[in-house]
Amino acid sequence: MRRWGRGIALGLALLAGCARGTREDRLAEPYLLVWAGDADRKDPDFLAVIDASPRSSTYGKVLKTYPVKPGGNEPFGLSATQRPDRRVFATGLLSNAVFVFDLRNPLDGRLIATLGGQESQLAAPHDVVNLANGHVVVACPDRVRYRGEPKELLRTPGGLRELDANGKVLREVSDIDPRQRGIIQASTGAAVDGSGTLLATTSRGHGLASTNRGTFIPGIAVQTWHLPDLALVRTTLLETGPRGDENLGPLAVTFRRDRAHAFVATHEGGALYASDSMSAPEPVFRRVFDFGVGALPTGAALTPDDRWYVQALPGKQRLVLLDARDLFHPTMTYGLRFDRDPADESRERKGGPSGLTMSADESRERKGGPSGLTMSADGSRVAVADYTMDVPGYQLDGDHRVYMVRLDRDPQPRLRFDAAFKDEHTGEIGVDFDRKHWPHGDTGPARPHGMLFVTPAPPPGD
Repeated sequence: MRRWGRGIALGLALLAGCARGTREDRLAEPYLLVWAGDADRKDPDFLAVIDASPRSSTYGKVLKTYPVKPGGNEPFGLSATQRPDRRVFATGLLSNAVFVFDLRNPLDGRLIATLGGQESQLAAPHDVVNLANGHVVVACPDRVRYRGEPKELLRTPGGLRELDANGKVLREVSDIDPRQRGIIQASTGAAVDGSGTLLATTSRGHGLASTNRGTFIPGIAVQTWHLPDLALVRTTLLETGPRGDENLGPLAVTFRRDRAHAFVATHEGGALYASDSMSAPEPVFRRVFDFGVGALPTGAALTPDDRWYVQALPGKQRLVLLDARDLFHPTMTYGLRFDRDPADESRERKGGPSGLTMSADESRERKGGPSGLTMSADGSRVAVADYTMDVPGYQLDGDHRVYMVRLDRDPQPRLRFDAAFKDEHTGEIGVDFDRKHWPHGDTGPARPHGMLFVTPAPPPGD
């Protein structure tokens, strides 16, 4: 109880400091969770808690870590939004595991459940979304023992795992749609609409499972599901564009908050699609923006007013801002370059993580690839993880840092690195996960991906 009290006191102190600041500070969540994997997979993976209170004297410091065993999970997804009970669900692509944390007090939390891969017929758990009834749904693109053989592509659909708040598996639902034959059905990205009655999943493709021995094969489908019964409504195929490959690998799906409108970004295709009929029996998608060949769109977010769409493009080393007022005609507004020095855009960025010796090729590969991201509740900040994944069927590296990016609207809309969000050891912009020391021990470099802004749970009776 004493540790709980100290943690609550610190959390309240951080919040109180925000209350004395600007409106932006008052709305800012004081903690950022980062789900990270041990780089050499010899030590435990962990959930890190970073000070995300802009007025704090330790802004950007790693305050706490929660190690998990076994390691080698390839940590990926975190709960898409903060839950009232402050449970946080985290996925491991390679282990097929789902970890459940109780973080009512982020500085004094605990791991309460670990669901191993042996308990599921589904593999490579990717995105996690919260349901209105307190349950969660985990999107899994592959099946266990998937090897990437040609005969498996169309015969081994992925699916959805539904868990209760304690991490108990309630059911598994296959992606298979008998109305659509001859396509890849592999739930990867996931999002719930504002009403809480509609789930959308994307079929990026097959090949993320640890057992895969073939190449990654992209899909072209988006599926809609009725909630809470997880009844499949429709499988919609995205159409190609002038290049002929824009529809490959649908990944990030993002709902507008006030209606069943959504954006879907294609990873392999490098395009953005939109639909204003997600709740219809047969949703229709239109291609609305082309990020270009090799852009590799990953994480995305919409501001609370549905005005601004933020998209990570690790293939182009950019984080871009689109004006999304017109659903079918979004316009590029700003591109933040991750291949330049965050402290000075006129200078080329230093390749490779700090403090490590790397070859020229390795340095070029690690120059910056923004991928995982999460947006603050007020839409003014975006935390960005500079790393994607390393699994047998797909690898996309980065510089292993976490950056805080500000979304300014006046006088002109733009994205900018938050220069105050610095590494506690190097003093450089961005929290460097290629370090030796962590609160849980000297386990060395790690690779960050899933993230979530959080606040402590209100005191009882509040």
